[in-house]
Amino acid sequence: MKALRISAMVIAMLIVTVPTASAAPAQDPSERMVAAINEVRIAHDLRPLREDPALDRSASGWARRLIRTDVFAHGSTYLRAGFRQAGEILAMNQGWQLRPAAPIRLWLGSPGHRALLLSSSFRYVGAGPSRGNFGSTPTTAWVVHFGAR
Repeated sequence: MKALRISAMVIAMLIVTVPTASAAPAQDPSERMVAAINEVRIAHDLRPLREDPALDRSASGWARRLIRTDVFAHGSTYLRAGFRQAGEILAMNQGWQLRPAAPIRLWLGSPGHRALLLSSSFRYVGAGPSRGNFGSTPTTAWVVHFGAR
């Protein structure tokens, strides 16, 4: 009987201490990019941007187009999202990495991109990655669209 109580206690302790997979929902890559951008903004005493579905769609669509057409260029799809002011930043990385750290580092190292990331004019943001072959190289394209109403 004593052995049974000890076993029950050990099992109860294991159940309590084993984390479950559903404890924290995993963010999608776009949400991770927005979170990373907001971390940078907060570190520079700027208010975080609000994620906007229209900007997410335009950024994701443009990222897919970059990969599909093998063209690395700025586009105008974000202007159709209904904002009075808009901005766009792009990045391409070899490989299929969906982590935002490398593009953020590149953008912060470029004066024009840094100015967009740290602009106090924008209130909304949307991000989208796309993975595929750019030419014959496995590539991840990132597009971030900023907006102000």
